[in-house]
Amino acid sequence: MKRFLLLILLYTVPFNLLAQRFSEYNKKGDEALIRNDVADAKMWFEEGVTYCDSYSIERLTTIWVENELVRSSMRSLMIKCFNCLNIQATDNDTTAMTRLITYYEKGIGIPQSPELAEYWKEQLKANTLNNDTKQVSNNTAAEVKTESTPVNLMIGYSYSPSAPYGMTLGLIGKRWGGYIRLKTNMTFGKTSFTCNDNEIINYTDASYYRFDKKQVSRFGITGGLVLRFLPWLYTSFGVGYGERELQWHATAYSYSDNNNRSEFWCENTSSSYKGIENEADVIVRVWKKLYFNVGFNSINLGFVDLNTGLGFIF
Repeated sequence: MKRFLLLILLYTVPFNLLAQRFSEYNKKGDEALIRNDVADAKMWFEEGVTYCDSYSIERLTTIWVENELVRSSMRSLMIKCFNCLNIQATDNDTTAMTRLITYYEKGIGIPQSPELAEYWKEQLKANTLNNDTKQVSNNTAAEVKTESTPVNLMIGYSYSPSAPYGMTLGLIGKRWGGYIRLKTNMTFGKTSFTCNDNEIINYTDASYYRFDKKQVSRFGITGGLVLRFLPWLYTSFGVGYGERELQWHATAYSYSDNNNRSEFWCENTSSSYKGIENEADVIVRVWKKLYFNVGFNSINLGFVDLNTGLGFIF
C-alpha cells in the first residue's frame, strides 16, 4: 500500500506544479505590461507559447499590433504563435480561426495574404453555421440547439519491459474519453506442476529432477478513462486483469541409470502475480496527431512495471 501511495504522489505532484507554472507566466507577463516593460512581458508570454497557451498568444498579438517598434524583434516569436493557431484552427477552434484571419490580414509574423484570410473567414463562417444549426426536437415540437462534441480515435503501440507487444484503442471527446489496452510478451508456456524457489511442490514421480532454465509469461487486458487537460496534454487511468507468471523448466532423470525420463514446466508461485492490474499514464500530443505516453502498471500492487507507447489521435 505504501508503494502504491508513493507512486500516486510521484505521479500527481508534477501536474500541480505544471498548473501553477501555467498561471505564473501569464500573471508575470500582465504585471510587466502594467509597468510598461514590454521586453519582460514578451519573455513571460513566450513561455506560454511553448504550450500554445491561448492567453499568451492573445497578449503577444496585442503587443505586436500596438507597438510597431518591437515588431522586428518579435518576428520569430510571432511565427511560433502562428504555428500554434494553425494547429488549433485545424481542430475547428473558432477563436484560433479568428486570430488567423487577423494574422493574414495584418501580416503578423508572416507575409500578408488576403486569399488565406478569406479562406479562414469561409471556414469560420461554415463552422459557426454548422454549430448554430444543430438542434434536436421532441414530440412536443420543442427545439433545443446543441453543439456537437468531436470524438477523436486513439490508436497506438504499447510497450513495457515485461510485455513488449501491446496495443491501445480509445475514443476521446472534448474533455474525457475511454480506452482499452492489450499487452503480452508472446510467451504462452503450459505448466504441469507448481513450485517455489526451492522445489516442486506437487511432484510425486519416482525420479529426481533438475531445474535448467526459466521463462516469464505475461498477459494483461485493461481499460479506463482518458482525461484531457490541454489540447496537447492528457492523462489516463485504467484497471483490468493481469498475469506475470514465472515458469521454471525441469528435466527428470531415472535413479537407476540417470537417463532423461521427461521434461516439464512448473509455475513458480513465489514470484508470480495474477489478479487486478491497474495503470496510469501521461499522454502528450507531440506533433499534430502523433502522441507519446509514459506511466506505470501494477499487478496486485506487488509487481510494478513501466508503461510507454507511441500512436496517433485522429
